[in-house]
Amino acid sequence: MLFLCTMKFSQLFIFFFVLISLFICVISHQNLTYGKLELPSGVSGPESVAFDCKGEGPYTGTSDGRILKWQGLKHGWKEFAITSPFMLLTRIPKFCDGSINPVMEQVCGRPLGLKFNEVTCELYIADAYFGLMVVGSNGGVAKQLAISVEGVPFRFTNALDIDQDTEIVYFTDTSTIFPRWAYGIAMQIGDKTGRLLKYDPRTKQVTVLLRGLSFSNGVALNKDKDFVLVTETTAAKVTRYWLRGQKSQTSDTFTRLAGCPDNIQRNSHGDFWVAQNNCGIPELKVKPIRINKEGQIVEELADDVGPVSEVQEKDNGLWLGSVLLPYVGVLH
Repeated sequence: MLFLCTMKFSQLFIFFFVLISLFICVISHQNLTYGKLELPSGVSGPESVAFDCKGEGPYTGTSDGRILKWQGLKHGWKEFAITSPFMLLTRIPKFCDGSINPVMEQVCGRPLGLKFNEVTCELYIADAYFGLMVVGSNGGVAKQLAISVEGVPFRFTNALDIDQDTEIVYFTDTSTIFPRWAYGIAMQIGDKTGRLLKYDPRTKQVTVLLRGLSFSNGVALNKDKDFVLVTETTAAKVTRYWLRGQKSQTSDTFTRLAGCPDNIQRNSHGDFWVAQNNCGIPELKVKPIRINKEGQIVEELADDVGPVSEVQEKDNGLWLGSVLLPYVGVLH
């Protein structure tokens, strides 16, 4: 009898310990103050954010084709780089500056995914129209690295991540048919021509890892670098592609979500922040979530932070990108 009571007490203790641990985990980012880093007048759409090898930033791409760097409250945003070669020809009248017209993106560029190589301090860029690009630590005009693979051009280069050991870049081409300005059509018809790609800077070769994806979007390596995750927006799931081990070169479903996932970013602990949207269903209320390395949801942001396309965790704070809003959100 004493044994049974002791066992029940132990089980009860474990239950409450797990419950309290989960509660602490869930509220870990709920008591932060929300702030806004307003973009220059007329500009919007800071889809992704990045910090350089010195920890400075954030950097973000905007609707007019520029990449801006935040230099603190006193100095605000400063132009760091551009992705379109055409902008060099039109800088005097500032043809592109301040544009929010999607049609202009084909000329002005639309930098989406951003990630710094921590060794070279170069910034790698997924530009929706000009492909995979890179720019040096001093900024300027980005250099085009790849615009096609296997003879099929990129139509919608979207997001990327970098293996900081091998310097290999993993990135997505959302569709082989529809460019970014036609993303609504691609989503409505259920386009499944998205690809997960790999770029090796040593060989300068691009390899297709996965094809036939449903609006392939965000990309993130896991901490051990034995798999890479890619969000499939219109399939409402995160797909895992194995890079090493017995499952190497195979894929499976990492997790299914209530909303349609956008970008995915790994934090320093090995968890992943996933931004979600409502899949065009107004009554569907979704928020950014954090999932662990097993694909389990461990946190949902309680605050209403508006439409979010990316969550980047840094220095105990969260930096929020949005393809629609005119500012970068900050929870700190």
